[in-house]
This record gives sequence, structure tokens and C-alpha cells, in this order.
Amino acid sequence: MSMVKNHMSKKERNELAKIIEKENELILRLGRMIRNSALIFLACVILCIWGWSGMIDPMLPNISEGVRTVVKWVALIGAIISGVFTILAFLSHRNGKKSLLAKIDRFQGKD
Repeated sequence: MSMVKNHMSKKERNELAKIIEKENELILRLGRMIRNSALIFLACVILCIWGWSGMIDPMLPNISEGVRTVVKWVALIGAIISGVFTILAFLSHRNGKKSLLAKIDRFQGKD
């Protein structure tokens, strides 16, 4: 049984190299977005804990209960949205890396 390798033309290789480069940039950008959304999620969770715990902050001792209620609900909504975005972006990042590695293997002829 002979194995026939599928060789790409120079034009196809150049196009694939450009696609790989663009996809790599997008994956790196997505990684930064994941980091930022995770930080936003963490900040929202901290505000939620502060809002629902009722603790008195030494730096802001005169916060009214109305402001605390608004902050805790806005932070809860922000935490839910940023948490869902972080999870979806992480899954997209993982699948994008798999796709990029498959294209790199194809570029190197490891089919």
C-alpha cells in the first residue's frame, strides 16, 4: 500500500501561511480579552460580596443602603454577563488553538 502525499502549490502554501498568521493574531487578541473579562468578573464578584455582606468599609463609611442595593444588583448582572463571556471566549480560544495547530500541521505536510 503506497501513501500518496498531497503536496500544495506555492500559492496555496502562501495563502495558508497568511491564514495561519491572521488566525494566530486573533487567538492572541482573544487571550487578552479572556484576561480582561476575567478581571471584570472578579471585580463584579467582589462588589457583589461587598453589597450583600453589609460590611462597613472604613474608607466609605457613609454609603446609604439604596446605593449599596444598586451596586450589588448591577455587580450581580455584570458578574453574570462577564462570567458567561469569559467561559464562551475560553472555549473559542481552545477550539481556535486546535484549528490553528491543524493548519500548521497541514502547512508542514504532516497530514
